[in-house]
Amino acid sequence: MEFVMGLRNLTIKNIAYISATCVLPMAPFANAGGLMLWEIGTPTLGTASAGWAAMPEDASTAYTNPAGTVWRQGIEMRAAGQAMYGDIGFSEGGLTNVSGNDGGNPVGWFPGGGAFVAGRLADNLGWGVALAGNFGLGLDYDDSWAGRRFAQESVLIGMSAIPSLSWKVHPCLSVGAGLNIMGFYFKYRSEPRAGLIPEDARFKYRDTDIGYGGNLGIIYRPVPETTFGLTYTSKVEADFSDRVTLDNFGPLFEPLVERFDGTKTEIDLNVPATVTASLQQKLTAATTIYANLAWQDWTEYAGVGLEIDNPDQTSLRVNRGYKDTGHFALGVRHAVSRGPLQDWSLSTGFAYDSSMASEAQVTADTPTWQTFRFGLGAGRELCPGVHLDIGYTLVWSGDIDIDQRGRPPFNPRLQGTYKDTALHFFGASVQFEL
Repeated sequence: MEFVMGLRNLTIKNIAYISATCVLPMAPFANAGGLMLWEIGTPTLGTASAGWAAMPEDASTAYTNPAGTVWRQGIEMRAAGQAMYGDIGFSEGGLTNVSGNDGGNPVGWFPGGGAFVAGRLADNLGWGVALAGNFGLGLDYDDSWAGRRFAQESVLIGMSAIPSLSWKVHPCLSVGAGLNIMGFYFKYRSEPRAGLIPEDARFKYRDTDIGYGGNLGIIYRPVPETTFGLTYTSKVEADFSDRVTLDNFGPLFEPLVERFDGTKTEIDLNVPATVTASLQQKLTAATTIYANLAWQDWTEYAGVGLEIDNPDQTSLRVNRGYKDTGHFALGVRHAVSRGPLQDWSLSTGFAYDSSMASEAQVTADTPTWQTFRFGLGAGRELCPGVHLDIGYTLVWSGDIDIDQRGRPPFNPRLQGTYKDTALHFFGASVQFEL
């Protein structure tokens, strides 16, 4: 029995590792109002996320609102791809007490996207499958940067596979539910001070896991011109448990190294629950407006913080104590009927996300702040049943101040500003009938 249970655990661990490794090219690397993005390569790039939960005519509703799948006429698939460029540069503020460089741009270019299928089993019963990721961050600073005491590399990725069913309970109302299966990958590395010797020490941790949650949705269309969407996504728990690696620590840290090096360290993480309400309203036959209101429960997240700065410490985990965030978005799409852009639909939008961190909670491994989104998009039917959409979203956080301090006896400090912080998303997707 012990052998069977061990084999089962090993298999699950391997599946999680393979899943997380395979989906990394599809998952976002980000810093934003929280660590959950609205960008998955779909047409909402052009509206800056507005209309997220109220687009049942889009196959990606299998991801954004499972209640929308029953509104499809046949089986439809949307394949989406996007490229993200993160511009996150640190500028030292004069009070940093660790020598080193500015860390370079720890994000740079990264690919992403998703695949979504939606259809009907019967007139009042729909189904969907979605594969995409919109949770995580990834930072890899240059060697010998001034903040290496706190973080040299920090990667946290969550990728979701969501099968779902929907039921049209009335000609104007549907409900849906999905199972959110999330594969996680977490890697952390820093270079604490190695006691009284001049070299840097090395602190490493890496693990994978699979977590489960639920998605619930409602679509209400009282008249053909008006669509309301409401979704709830439950929290998803990840339980990391791997061996910490500590290298090159001096004699002063011998008790800590004996306590933690090679021992299994458990880290619990909660992907926050979210509630999103969206509107799609046709103003004319050619013009449609979209809107979002959303809430995300970041107080449950707490943050994955790992630090070593004191030889007497008994825990490696730091609870950041983040706060919940709010979101608002407004967008418009217009179908052009004449001129060089005839048969194209053009879109634009604006969104705002509040920050999960106060100024005192900004850290080198999670430099997050409030964000403003600006979207542009275009789409057209290429041929009957095949529709192309392209889009761009700028996610702007501006200047993010940081003043992170460690504990005695070494008191490391990183003080300065991440200047003109921005993420650029370029995406394209194709929807077609199967």
